[in-house]
Amino acid sequence: MRTLLLLTLALGGVAAVLGAVGAAAEPMVAPLYAAHRGGALLWPENSMLAFRNALAMGADFLELDVHLSRDGEVVVLHDPTLDRTTTGTGPVRERTLAELQALQLKDRNGTAIPEPVPTLDEVVALAAAGRRQMLLEIKVDEQRRRYPGIEEKVFAVLDRHRFTPFAVVMAFEVDTWRRVRQLRPDSRAGALYSPRTLPAARVESELQALHQAGVSFVGLHQGIVGPDVPRQARLAGLTLGVWTVNERDAIERFLTLGAGVVITDRPDLAKELLGR
Repeated sequence: MRTLLLLTLALGGVAAVLGAVGAAAEPMVAPLYAAHRGGALLWPENSMLAFRNALAMGADFLELDVHLSRDGEVVVLHDPTLDRTTTGTGPVRERTLAELQALQLKDRNGTAIPEPVPTLDEVVALAAAGRRQMLLEIKVDEQRRRYPGIEEKVFAVLDRHRFTPFAVVMAFEVDTWRRVRQLRPDSRAGALYSPRTLPAARVESELQALHQAGVSFVGLHQGIVGPDVPRQARLAGLTLGVWTVNERDAIERFLTLGAGVVITDRPDLAKELLGR
C-alpha cells in the first residue's frame, strides 16, 4: 500500500509539470505533515518533550495552542482550564506565568511528568532552531471570550525570533483570524472549521470566501473533506490542512487525495507513509 501511495504522489508531481503548459494549470503541493500538539498520542501533549521529539522525527510543522496568563504572557496549552493536562485547576487566565510554570504537565494517563507549561517563546525558539514551520492556534478562554491583545502578543513573539513567515496563525473564531489579517496582512492567517461550523455542502463556497478575505490556510475536520475538497482548496489558492487524522488508512487517504498538510497525533505514521 505504501508503494501505491508513493507512486500516486510521484505521478501527481509529473501531472503538475505537464499541466503547467496549460494556461489554467492547477498548482500542486507536496504533502506535508504536522505533529498535532507535538504528537499527542506519542508524548504528553503541548510539552517541550513532544515538540523536541517531533522535530527530531522530521515533522514539517509543529501544531500547538495558545492562551494568555493573568500577567499577559502567551502560554502553550490546549484547554482554557488546567485540570485535564496539568497538576493545577481552574482557568489558565487566572494564573500568572510563574504560577503556571510551577505546575507539572500530565501524560495521557493523568500522571504528572517533570515538564512545566511551555511559553510560546520557548516553542518558537525551538522551531526556529530546527528550521521547521508552525501551525499556531489562538484559543479563547473558558467563557469562550477572546483574550484582549493576544494577537499582538503572538506576533511580538514571532517577530522577536524572525519566525512570522514560517507560522500560520489560525483560529476557529472569525473575529480572531480577521484580527490577524488586520494586524498583519503579510502573515499567513488560517481559518479552522468543524462539521458543526461548516456543513460539507458549503465547503467550496467557503473556500472561495476565505480566499477573498486574504486567508491562506484552511484547517478542516476530516469529516468534511470529500474527494474534491483538496483540489477546490488549491484552486482557491489555499493550503488545506486536515485534522486530526490518526488512523493509518485515513492518513494514507488524505495524502493520496492531495491534502497540503495532514495534521496528526501520530507523526510517526505520517512519516512512514511518506517514505521519509
